[in-house]
Amino acid sequence: MSKWSMTCAMAVLLSACASDGRYDNTNSEAVSPDKAIEQVTPAISKPTRRLGPEPTPGFKRKMLAAVNAARVGGYTCGNRKMPAVAPVIWNEQLQQSAYAHSQNMAEGDYFNHRDKQGNRVGERTYAAGYNWRAAGENIAAGQLEASVVINGWLGSKGHCLNIMDAEYSQMGMASYSNKNSYYGIYWTQVLATPF
Repeated sequence: MSKWSMTCAMAVLLSACASDGRYDNTNSEAVSPDKAIEQVTPAISKPTRRLGPEPTPGFKRKMLAAVNAARVGGYTCGNRKMPAVAPVIWNEQLQQSAYAHSQNMAEGDYFNHRDKQGNRVGERTYAAGYNWRAAGENIAAGQLEASVVINGWLGSKGHCLNIMDAEYSQMGMASYSNKNSYYGIYWTQVLATPF
């Protein structure tokens, strides 16, 4: 086979690998009714297959503290200075929704706001029994520590704006690990306000 044929074959293989959707993890979208925002944190550049930590009893407290430190102090999201907003409180139904999506991504070996059944944050949050007026979601994959995930979201304008949205009053967050999945660990944060 000539060098030219080998080069063309390699180019076709690379383009096919990059177009399977797994690597397109920088999108964001809004869903209805009312207001629901989803943001994606790009995964680490070299995915690890090590399992991340399972949430500990202090997990909720630490995640709330990290998110609320930004909210009550005000934060600059990209080039946009956000004013201080009220802290969020933890909600178990939102945590269940976050956990279910993290589990779905890990077990289904994909990374996207839309689950394999076609549901988005709004539908999943309703399914967890939470009747929301506003709902948003941030997802991440591959990071082994929750603090790294939160810092990554705060360092990304879209995710940061989601965290700093004054309309949200409650949150839940969870991770799920699957050593056989591409990223190993998947994170979901759901922010919402009930009716």
